[in-house]
Amino acid sequence: MLRNINLISGNGSTNLAIIQAESPGGKLHGLVETVAMIFSDSESGGIEKTKNKGFPADDIWLIDKNKGNLVNQLLKILDRYKPDYFHQLGWMPLTPSEVIERYNGLNQHLGPGGKWMYGVRRIYAHMQFCEMIGEKRPIPVFCQKVVPKYDEGEVVYVRYKNILPDETPEEAAERLLSIEHQVQIEALRRLATKSYKLQPIPQIALNPEEEKLLFEAKKEARDKYPPKNQN
Repeated sequence: MLRNINLISGNGSTNLAIIQAESPGGKLHGLVETVAMIFSDSESGGIEKTKNKGFPADDIWLIDKNKGNLVNQLLKILDRYKPDYFHQLGWMPLTPSEVIERYNGLNQHLGPGGKWMYGVRRIYAHMQFCEMIGEKRPIPVFCQKVVPKYDEGEVVYVRYKNILPDETPEEAAERLLSIEHQVQIEALRRLATKSYKLQPIPQIALNPEEEKLLFEAKKEARDKYPPKNQN
C-alpha cells in the first residue's frame, strides 16, 4: 500500500473523504494508508473532525508556522514515518524545497494556479476570465505533483466541470467540493495501481493576450477576497 501523510490547513473535508475511501468497501481500501496528518493551524476544524473519525491522536501533528523553521518541523515528522507521498489538501504554507527534494508530494487544486490563487479566489478568477474573453470554459479540478513553485507540478489526474449559469463563486466552490474529493481519491488509486500518466498543467489561457487577461482576473480575485476572508 501507498503510505501517505496528509497536510491540512482548513477544515480537512478532502482528508476525511480520503480516510473514508481507505475503509473497507472504499475505493482506496487495501491500496492507500494515511499514516499521519500534519495541520498548520491550531484553529483548524479538521483536527477535531479527524479525531472524531477515530484517527489515532498520536499520529496527528501540529506545526508552529511562527517558529520559522518549517523545514525542520516537517522533516522531523516525515522522517519518522517515511511516507511514499505527502498530500497537500488545502495546505497554505509554501512547502520548503528541502522537503520536496527528500519526499514526493501531491497537491489538491482547481482553477488557475500560481500567486494569490487559493480558496474561492480561484473560481472567481476563472469566472472573471471567461467573462473577459466572452467564452465559457470548464474549470479544471486536479491532483498534481508538488514542485518548489506554487501549482507548477505535472498533473496525475484531472476532471473538467462547467460553472453553472448565474452561479456565484461561493456556490460553485460548495458544489465542486465533492468533485475535488473524487479527483484526489481517483489520483491516489491510479498512483497505487500504477495506472496513471503525468500530464501538463491545465491551461485556460491559450495565448499571450489571454494570459494578460487571466492575470488581471487574478488581481481582481485577490482584491475581492482578502486573506482574512479565506478559510
